[in-house]
Amino acid sequence: MVKILDVDTSAFTKIIDAKRSYDGYEKYGVAMNVDHLKESVSIDEANQGSAIKLVKVAPCINKYSDAPSGHPATTNWNIFRSSVIAEKWTKDNEGNDIYNLSVLEKHPYSTQTFVPMGRSQEEDAYVVNVAPDKNGQPDYENVESYVFKGNTAVTYNLNTWHSPMVVLGKTTDFCVVTNENDVPKENCVEVFYNPGMNIRVTKV
Repeated sequence: MVKILDVDTSAFTKIIDAKRSYDGYEKYGVAMNVDHLKESVSIDEANQGSAIKLVKVAPCINKYSDAPSGHPATTNWNIFRSSVIAEKWTKDNEGNDIYNLSVLEKHPYSTQTFVPMGRSQEEDAYVVNVAPDKNGQPDYENVESYVFKGNTAVTYNLNTWHSPMVVLGKTTDFCVVTNENDVPKENCVEVFYNPGMNIRVTKV
């Protein structure tokens, strides 16, 4: 990971509400949830009829052939153990949780998929924060935020600005598949924000 920019957000006071629907996330990647996807993808019968297979729900793209170094990448499974950072969380007057978003990153030449492990299927497990690109930088004034359940994996499209993983409630392990080479700046670049943007996760 390589920091490429610091941005002053002291004039940005908007509260960004985390959505409780995956609708709209398709601009940034795939919310990998059976019930969310089964009406929009092909489905095959599998395992002698004991399973259904949702076919090609998300890509695994390797574009390192376009990287300046020319260094090849491998497709890797990694495991992330993500913890709650208590000092980044506060509450508003209604008791809703407020997260201070201070970093956005992207992977210029690869998709990335996080698969949560050990969370119950209907539990609010993590928050996905994403932003459009604006002239090669995150359009932080148009950040969008989504609450993901424990039964839903997330894929980030190639070159998509997103926050590092924000888990809810407890430490959570993720299996992560991505493509990587040996050049840090070609794997991940980061933009830092001070004092950051506020993401509201409403109580249900």
